[in-house]
Amino acid sequence: MPQPTHAERSLVGRRSVLAGGAAAVLAAAGFRARPAWADGVDATRPADGSHRLTVMGTTDLHGNVFNWDYFADREFGSATNPDDIGLAKVSSLVDAVRAERGRGNTLLIDAGDTIQGTPLAYYYARIEPISKTRVHPMAAAMNAIGYDAAALGNHEFNYGIPLLRTFEEQLDFPLLGANALDARTGMPAFQPYVVKLVRFRGMRPVRVGILGLTNPGHRHLGQGQRRGPDDFPRPGRAGEGLGAEDAPGRL
Repeated sequence: MPQPTHAERSLVGRRSVLAGGAAAVLAAAGFRARPAWADGVDATRPADGSHRLTVMGTTDLHGNVFNWDYFADREFGSATNPDDIGLAKVSSLVDAVRAERGRGNTLLIDAGDTIQGTPLAYYYARIEPISKTRVHPMAAAMNAIGYDAAALGNHEFNYGIPLLRTFEEQLDFPLLGANALDARTGMPAFQPYVVKLVRFRGMRPVRVGILGLTNPGHRHLGQGQRRGPDDFPRPGRAGEGLGAEDAPGRL
């Protein structure tokens, strides 16, 4: 069986959302573990009459569905270093924030580097690749949590464009990349942005635009997957000239 590369091993958990650190950030932002409605307080309506939109974000999940170190065969973290990671942990935090703020008053987005970095991700890329009938565990987990959008990371390109397209098709939310261009047409090869309609109680709906950008370093990754100059997107000037009429191209 082919083994994950050293780079993949070193990226396990790297810069992933840490439950302990995330909890501290949430507390600093005024998040309470107890739903606000339990105290008769409307957390979506600040005292000054304005409305609050809570945007939650993850990044560099790197194939971590669970808080599990596959090489040590144990959970990440310890009593002295509670650096828990993974979407299972993220899900609990997201549920708590949505209970506090109201799901309709929140957005959840990911900044990329999702499908590479663990033996689990490697397995679904190289051993039994995802397909129309085999769903990527990260896609299944992110769909279950209810992400609103995600951006392409440079490591999304590690396993080639066909696998990335399959992953994209398995998502219930858009995979964005305004500066990943089709080399033949110069148009975005992935959906560049999405506009979400947020409905606050007692207010007209608010349109929130989410623009996805990828790291230009993706051109230096996955070189073994290239099949010609037209098969790999190149970075463009992010968001320039994009309008509602712009449709994503295809590689």
